[in-house]
Amino acid sequence: MPAVTMGLGARNELAKLVESYGKRVLVVTDPGIGGQESFLDIVQQLKDSGCETSVFDDVAPDPPLEVVEKCTSQAVQTGAQVVIGIGGGSALDVAKVAAVLAKHGYELPTLFGIDQIPQRGLPTVLLPTTAGTGSEVTPIAVLSDESHQLKRGIVSDHLLADHALVDPELCLTLPPGPTAYTGMDTLTHAIEAYTNKFAVPLIDAFALEVVRLVRKSLVTAVKEPKNIAARYDMSLASLLGGLCLKSVNTAAVHALAYPLGGRFHVPHGVANSLLLPHVMRFNAPVSSDRYQVIGECLGSSDAVAAVQDISAEVGTDKRMRDFGVEQSHLTEMAASAMEVQRLLRNNPREVSEADALAIYQAAW
Repeated sequence: MPAVTMGLGARNELAKLVESYGKRVLVVTDPGIGGQESFLDIVQQLKDSGCETSVFDDVAPDPPLEVVEKCTSQAVQTGAQVVIGIGGGSALDVAKVAAVLAKHGYELPTLFGIDQIPQRGLPTVLLPTTAGTGSEVTPIAVLSDESHQLKRGIVSDHLLADHALVDPELCLTLPPGPTAYTGMDTLTHAIEAYTNKFAVPLIDAFALEVVRLVRKSLVTAVKEPKNIAARYDMSLASLLGGLCLKSVNTAAVHALAYPLGGRFHVPHGVANSLLLPHVMRFNAPVSSDRYQVIGECLGSSDAVAAVQDISAEVGTDKRMRDFGVEQSHLTEMAASAMEVQRLLRNNPREVSEADALAIYQAAW
């Protein structure tokens, strides 16, 4: 895992930390974060410390390949010695991949899959502004391959950040909707790790703590956005959920979510929250013991019902049709989801194309 600094005000350690990597800095973010006072303050701290600081703020949700290429080009043109990602999972993923491309000049399409990156890129420091993907500590980047209308993953230890700065105060301006969806993404990471075919005891401990933290604080974070204790809990949950992805990773929920993001541009956390209870029901016949433990962490004898209750309370209990998905699209989506075997192979119950279609129909 990367070196991690977590705590209120951790962002103020960035300028000092960067000194060990170099003075030419590229900061990667999205337009929404780029205009916020906390972001501008971070950039000013870097400049005040003597860093030549360039900002790339064109990251879009589920970033297409061209965004990564534009970011890489700016890193090369400015002679960046270190790449800093500030934002949600999309900004952090773009920063991780651009750092590799800027140093080595690889062709981006050749990196998709597992262990396709030969060596590490420029030093990276990542600061999450959402409590969702845990991307600040994962060896994974997910991008939109528009030619296939599918989200695709790059998985390599060479993507791991050099340092993650997790400051819950950066989440205080996150609106209730994104707070809810990114929080449900965190819960999905935990449930898919704990019920994974390749589950291991250490990751089980992380995953169950994530479930407890989500139960304790997600609703409060959504309804009281300035509640710093709830934001701290959710930042910790996201961090621990990200650590689950290194050794175990996710499964069918994420695999089936990829066509939703790739074709219909449904945000990642939204797609996961739509599918989670339906995949849980599909897996229940082979995962009843593990679901019982998850239910206990959620204060219920029925894990699926408990997840649905949380989803309803934070407003993520939607249907796929609410996001422009037509029933006629489901067959094609099921076929696309079957391409994501790196995640489907982790599912506790084998998923056929017919199973994927049935899950989509239940979620539609």
